[in-house]
Amino acid sequence: MTAQTALKAALREVVGPAAHTAGFKGSGTTWRSSNGLGDWAVVNVQSSSWNTSESLRCVINIALAPAPWLEWKRESIGSLPKAINESLGLHRDRLHPAGTPTGTDGWWEISSDRDAQVAASDMVEQLGKRGWPTLTRLLDRQALIDTIRAGDLGRMKAEHFGVFFARAEALLIAENGPSPRLEELLDRASAGAMPSQSENAAMFAQWVRARAAKLKG
Repeated sequence: MTAQTALKAALREVVGPAAHTAGFKGSGTTWRSSNGLGDWAVVNVQSSSWNTSESLRCVINIALAPAPWLEWKRESIGSLPKAINESLGLHRDRLHPAGTPTGTDGWWEISSDRDAQVAASDMVEQLGKRGWPTLTRLLDRQALIDTIRAGDLGRMKAEHFGVFFARAEALLIAENGPSPRLEELLDRASAGAMPSQSENAAMFAQWVRARAAKLKG
């Protein structure tokens, strides 16, 4: 049995049922959940590109992609895949094996069926602690806005990505129509944009204002 076959079986037998119990649908390496607003939560088990049939390394990526963010992505890049993937998330984070030191990018290592079963059990534990609950909470739009205002989008923190956070909040509150807060955020995002991003910043601000006006009407 190859490492890939062992992992596939363990995910099907151990992680898949846990995902379905948590309200996530899917199979293989990816599970999703959504709300009535069109926001998507995604869990994906990513394998290293350097794996061999004898051994592999894998990690869990989680993401939350709200509908306004996906609409902007579609506007800016042209099209989106039919199934929303983890890379499209506004909030993105990574779950590691138990005992991984803080700040270290630890991966599960699998070279046998037993390794795969142990890894899958630990994945369920980590998802139960920081995966399913986090994503389920963020599928509440106000909880997502509160998280953005708290400066936390998983691997991205406001202290290092102030412009991104201003844009993220602007996208979400634009759903309620024009407001002084929206203008403040758009002005902050435009003022903080690098010169090379000024054209994109102007396009973003115009698009968000038009969306807010349309939604108000």
